[in-house]
Amino acid sequence: MFRLNLRGGSPIYEQIAESLTALIAEGALKADEKLPSVRETAKECGLNPNTVQKAYSLLEERGLIYPVMSKGSFVSPSERGVNYAKAKAINEVAEKAAAAKRIGVTKNEIDVALNEVFDSRRSTKGGEPA
Repeated sequence: MFRLNLRGGSPIYEQIAESLTALIAEGALKADEKLPSVRETAKECGLNPNTVQKAYSLLEERGLIYPVMSKGSFVSPSERGVNYAKAKAINEVAEKAAAAKRIGVTKNEIDVALNEVFDSRRSTKGGEPA
């Protein structure tokens, strides 16, 4: 269910939260759908249940999931998951654009690259241009 980087980068609980956020935003996890239990997820990923619980708690704080006593956690029916993922993506694009600007990339060059992505002429897999 998750692709985790155990050798650095962001904390594991944040990676789990981001993976679930993406699944919610993409519609792979639907409103009111039950998530796997903390124990199931921990066992499947080979993690400490406390790590998974921390991820679920973070998602609850963000309003992306909600707990039901004795039943588990469920995907929130609100648009928060989609909105959160979009805001995060926009922020990441802005950060990358600022870094590109610092090394001399022009706004026009960035516009061309974005148009290629949105016109599906450029692959976004693996982080390298096609």
